[in-house]
Amino acid sequence: MKIVKLTFNYDWPLFRQTSNFSQIWGDYKFVIDDNLKECDFWIVYTDYKIETETVKCNPENVIFIPGECYNTSSKFTQKFLDQFGTIITVQRELKHKNIIYSHNANPWFIGKSFDELSSLQTPDKTKLISVVSSNKAFTEGHRKRVNFVEKLKEHFGDQLDVYGRGIIDFEDKWDVLANYKYSIAIENDYCDDWVTEKFFDCLYTHTLPFYYGCPNLEKIVNKESFIRINIDDFESSVKIIENAIEQSEFEKRLELLRKESFESLHRDNFFPFLVKILDKKSIRSKKEFVKIRSEFEINKKNALVQFLSKIKRVLVR
Repeated sequence: MKIVKLTFNYDWPLFRQTSNFSQIWGDYKFVIDDNLKECDFWIVYTDYKIETETVKCNPENVIFIPGECYNTSSKFTQKFLDQFGTIITVQRELKHKNIIYSHNANPWFIGKSFDELSSLQTPDKTKLISVVSSNKAFTEGHRKRVNFVEKLKEHFGDQLDVYGRGIIDFEDKWDVLANYKYSIAIENDYCDDWVTEKFFDCLYTHTLPFYYGCPNLEKIVNKESFIRINIDDFESSVKIIENAIEQSEFEKRLELLRKESFESLHRDNFFPFLVKILDKKSIRSKKEFVKIRSEFEINKKNALVQFLSKIKRVLVR
C-alpha cells in the first residue's frame, strides 16, 4: 500500500469521498496527519494555513494544488512554487518545470458519502429549477453572477428558487438540488479546466444544470450532461432555459445523467483523479527530507535579508 500524505487544512469530511470512509483508493492510502513524517507522495491542497513542515519523500512526488483559478487565488512567488515537484492547476499564469493543467477535483458540497452517491436512486424531482448563488461581490465574476441571478428571478418569478449565502441559507446542498429537475450553475470565473462542485454537485444529484463556465468542459464529462448558457447574454440564456424545459430535456437525459454521475464519481472525484496522476509517478526513487514553507515564512525571511542588507549598506558608507 502506497502512503499519500495530505496537507488539507479544512474542516471538511473529505474521506466520505472514499468507499466506507476507508481513506483508500486502489493501492493508495491517503492520510491527513501532521505527525506523519515519511510517505510515498505528499499532496498539499491549497496554501490555506500551511505551516513549515519537513517530510521524508521523493521531492518529485511532492505536489501542490492551488485549488482556485487565478482571479480568486492567492498569488504565489516563484520561490514558493519551486518547492514542489509537480503543480496541478488551471492557472496558465504560473511558471513551473512540471505543471499539469487540469481541473482541481474540488470536494463536493453534498452531504452524502461516495457509497450513497454511487448507489443513488434518482430522487423524486418534484420541483422545477433552482439556482445557488450568494451576495458576494468581490470579483467581476461575482458581480456578473449576482446581476444575472437577480434578472433571472425577476423573469421567472416563483418558478425559480434562489438559494445561497445572504439570500436563503441552507445546511446541505443536497436540499437545494436533489428534488429539482434543473439548476443553474455559474462558475466564478471562465477559463479552461476550471470546473468545480458547482457543476459536479448537480451531476451527482441527477440534476440537469444550465451551466456557465469551463469552456472545455466537454473534454471532461459527457457534453449531454449539461446545457450551456452565457450570463453575458441574458435574452439568449432565457430562451435556452425555456426551450429546454418546454422540450423536457431533463426527462430525455435522465438515463445519461445517471450513467455519467456514476462514471464521474469513479473518475473526477478527488481520490480517483489523484490516483490516476500518482500512477504515472515512481516510488522507487530515493527519498530525502523535503521542507515546505508557507509564503509568509518565505517572504518573512526575504524581508529580513533585505532589511539586514540595507543596514549593512548604511554602515559601510
